[in-house]
Amino acid sequence: LPMLHGALEAAAEEASARAAAALAEVERANAAKAAAEGAAAVDACAVLWAMCQVDVASTLRAAVHKVTADKGRSPEARLARARALHVLGEILKSTTTPPPRETLTLAVGVGEAPGFALGASPCGGAVVCAVGAAGEARGVEEGDVVAAV
Repeated sequence: LPMLHGALEAAAEEASARAAAALAEVERANAAKAAAEGAAAVDACAVLWAMCQVDVASTLRAAVHKVTADKGRSPEARLARARALHVLGEILKSTTTPPPRETLTLAVGVGEAPGFALGASPCGGAVVCAVGAAGEARGVEEGDVVAAV
């Protein structure tokens, strides 16, 4: 009987060890899935950011051309318009982003530590509000606008 008891205890310990190993594997798989989802979100943000940059650049190029190449206006009037555009550009460069009200921490690569945190600004945009080492290594800076509404 003591032999049977010892064998049952050994089998129970072995089953417990297998269950713990299986649980650890599930936790590793969940962590890998979460990291992959974070990387996908970063990729989606990068695509959206690139699309916004292209849209803004093309719209700005067209507007500047219309304002400065209007043949119906004198060269002095076009120069005045160009100066006004310069002033507008300086004003836009000097504006600040509202402080974030919610944050989302993202990794910049699968399995990496958090690279940066995005904050949702009150106006509905997304701005980088904190940067980790992985984000710094990729040139992410605090205050970078990821999406604007």
